[in-house]
Amino acid sequence: MFTHEGLLRAFRKGLRNGNWCKLRGVEKALYMASLWYSRIRGAIMNENLVGKLSVLVDKLKETSGAKVFRRGYEKAVELLSKGETIFGWAPSFRGWLRDPDYVFWLGAGGLRIGSPE
Repeated sequence: MFTHEGLLRAFRKGLRNGNWCKLRGVEKALYMASLWYSRIRGAIMNENLVGKLSVLVDKLKETSGAKVFRRGYEKAVELLSKGETIFGWAPSFRGWLRDPDYVFWLGAGGLRIGSPE
């Protein structure tokens, strides 16, 4: 369920952190229509619309640190899938991939996968 206040708060945060500009035109239109509807009619409770809006609210509220951590998590999962070749000669590497600081470092560009070094 989304209220007008919650949608407006997420909209303002998205404007401040620059994520509003990164949305596609259709996503912006849906969000603005939902914001108007929630102001006139009250809370939005339609399951399909709430699902789509929750994705948009998550995009708007996402911080740069969260983006870096998500990118690092994806790289860590990729490295775990290649595990047998890496863990044979570096067994402690599995523990590093469980460390949140190392995952953040991976997302910040710490280790390039598949690039010549």
